[in-house]
Amino acid sequence: MNFKSCKNTFNRIDDDKKCNILSTSIDEFSRNGFNSSNINVIAEKSGVSVGAMYKYFENKRALYLTCVEWAMLHLNKEIEEVLKKDDHVITMFENIIRTIQKHRKENEAFTKLYYEMATESNAEYAMLISSQIEGITSNLYAAYIEHAKSNQIIRQDIDSRYFAFFIDNIFMMLQFSYSCEYYKDRMKIYTYSDVFENDELLLNQVMIFIKGALFYKE
Repeated sequence: MNFKSCKNTFNRIDDDKKCNILSTSIDEFSRNGFNSSNINVIAEKSGVSVGAMYKYFENKRALYLTCVEWAMLHLNKEIEEVLKKDDHVITMFENIIRTIQKHRKENEAFTKLYYEMATESNAEYAMLISSQIEGITSNLYAAYIEHAKSNQIIRQDIDSRYFAFFIDNIFMMLQFSYSCEYYKDRMKIYTYSDVFENDELLLNQVMIFIKGALFYKE
């Protein structure tokens, strides 16, 4: 695993040590936010010296950006695997939602970190990361939708780039709604108090919404 926001010394250490430092950092940033997190505390919890941390990262900002990069790559890799399969477009979207549901249970801190990065207070960081990471997924979505159009599977008046943006917004909001307290409460207000106990119902309702956008009514 090689990252762009850290020093080369970090990329040269073994992957297990990288994962330990980054997972500890992600937990700290997701719980306390960027401003309240301390690189000395992260170093202690990671079992490395503060001096080593500064050999790996220029500053806390560089560590934070590396964490966001890793978190986004982690989920995007799973989504890319779904997109590479030659599934029907409906099956593909169902599998992406299932991936999001599975990912939030195993890696809730990842989504919290992404949410923290995406807030207006961290817009500077969001701009640095979004084009680098999200550009990959957006192109894959658009290519898949365009492929479905060319094979007459979905309606022909869809603009693939716009639809990729709309679909990704649904998926991003699902991630936030599963992981961040404000969005968890918001989803309960709009749906039901036990919404998080029935993933299949949520999947079914999202797919009805997506199918309505993809196909003409018969």
